[in-house]
Amino acid sequence: MNPIARGRNTAWLLKKHVAGLTLLAAALVACSSSTPTAAPARLETIHSPLEIRTAWLLHIGDGRGAYFRPAVLANAVYAASSSGNVVRVDPASGKEIWRTRLRGKLGAGVGSDGFLVAVAGQRGEIYVLTADGKLSWESRVPSDVIAAPLVGHGLVIVRSTDQSVSAFEAETGRRRWIYKRVTPPLTLRGASELAFSGENVLAGFPGGRLVAIALSNGAARWDSLVSEPKGATEVERLADVLGPLGMLGDEVCAASYQGRVGCFDASDGQEQWARDVVAGAGVTAEGKQVFAVDSTSTLFAFASSNGGDLWSSKALAYRSLSSPGTVAGWVVVGDYKGYVHWLDRNSGQLVGRARVDSGPIVTEPRPMMGGMLVQTQRGSLSLLMPRV
Repeated sequence: MNPIARGRNTAWLLKKHVAGLTLLAAALVACSSSTPTAAPARLETIHSPLEIRTAWLLHIGDGRGAYFRPAVLANAVYAASSSGNVVRVDPASGKEIWRTRLRGKLGAGVGSDGFLVAVAGQRGEIYVLTADGKLSWESRVPSDVIAAPLVGHGLVIVRSTDQSVSAFEAETGRRRWIYKRVTPPLTLRGASELAFSGENVLAGFPGGRLVAIALSNGAARWDSLVSEPKGATEVERLADVLGPLGMLGDEVCAASYQGRVGCFDASDGQEQWARDVVAGAGVTAEGKQVFAVDSTSTLFAFASSNGGDLWSSKALAYRSLSSPGTVAGWVVVGDYKGYVHWLDRNSGQLVGRARVDSGPIVTEPRPMMGGMLVQTQRGSLSLLMPRV
């Protein structure tokens, strides 16, 4: 979907099809700097399609102007909405277990380790709830948050739009440490997610940087370049790391805007391979494959061992695809009209399609119980199951 670029003195908007970033429609209307270069691909008939049924559907609440992804655990799903709703759902039945209404509007979530549930307000508020929906503690970070907090290792870790990463003790809410970087003059206003790797938390930053931060004290263990910013203008030099990181054993894979997709040794940051891709979303890595989406919504599959080409698909061009998810033999993406598309992960052939609602899907579909859990900007949370 469309990212918002912002400068220190002048607000910029890049109206491009960059999936997996926060949709902020009001700002897009106010200050677009370009128009789409092509019309979205028409949805062609799929012959002998994979049948996909809706196992359950629940309305969580509107998510426009925010970044929400459901937290999936073995016995619970947690989801949130802009209005302040945080909901626990039974994954098998879709039955709502509890719903808590927090004061103020929410901007991002949900992170959970099964014991605590973390969401963020639109002004930097951090709310942490217990597994039964009671508010445990709240705090604040220096600026607004547009990526789900990360919960685990006794910490709640939050990435804010000033490019700082803050760690709080999970039980008490006491700030443990804060990691800061110098922010380039122009950055994308989009979700760049965090991931645990051993005793580190991995984070992508503007300027195409991927950093491992020590959980113990917030010091940088290593700092690697996903892509080098290039160009004469600040817009041309945008190279922010986008969306989710792909974890694959002892490797981490990442994508940068107008840059590359690459995989790195998670222990020392050594680059294993990289490919030039004008990335439009984050990556997913599983088994022998790494999946990525570019800014034209072309979907790529690379060999996880060396980055070799496996296939690419333009069947969903300019449909503002989400970051990809994988389940069984499929790679799955959502689009700007609420459609969820299933492709054969070995060939890239489009094999199935289902629609949740008419709202954009900006976060990656999440595997659950052999199906895919999807949340739309209009607030629908749905479990889609393939019939095989």
